[in-house]
Amino acid sequence: MNSVFNALPVQDLARTGALPTAKPQSHIGSDDSAVHLLRDFAEHRLSVLSSDMSVSEARLWMRLADTSFKVVENQAGDCLGILAIEDVNGEKAMSVANRQGVPLKDVRVRDIMRPISELPAIHYRDLRAATVGDLVSTFREVHEGYLLVLDDDRRQPSRSFLRGLVCAEELLQRLDLAIDLDHRATKFYEIVHVVKGGF
Repeated sequence: MNSVFNALPVQDLARTGALPTAKPQSHIGSDDSAVHLLRDFAEHRLSVLSSDMSVSEARLWMRLADTSFKVVENQAGDCLGILAIEDVNGEKAMSVANRQGVPLKDVRVRDIMRPISELPAIHYRDLRAATVGDLVSTFREVHEGYLLVLDDDRRQPSRSFLRGLVCAEELLQRLDLAIDLDHRATKFYEIVHVVKGGF
């Protein structure tokens, strides 16, 4: 194969002392593309925990990584569920330990995670066509803090894979409330209730 590749033009920055850097779009509006909120695992390294890990170890890893959630995988690398920081910091682990009659140190991530069978999922093609306002409506309808985003496996068209996820808490933080305040305040309130579990 005789492919010809061309070098890109290189800019001379010899007289440049500093450059502004790109910043992520921090505020979004209801008419913006919903894709802005996707944590796309095809583009960003997936933050995972083993399902066999102890809850205390998971808590430490989540604090060190300063993350509100982690994906839980089995030994084969398949996603089993989501572990949110409130799951490891709350009463859930203690409740499971009491119910199983074991010490808290024996409770595993798989015991307190949110299994994928209980999480709502949307398709990537639908997300690409959706607006942030559509996501607000979806979170309001499903009463869950996370939406799994599935995509088709190009090598095996009959199979899907986990492309990423959308987090209601991030939507809440990035939603631009300066536009159409009265209308948005209602949606903001609804999202807060979804995120905090007040349905």
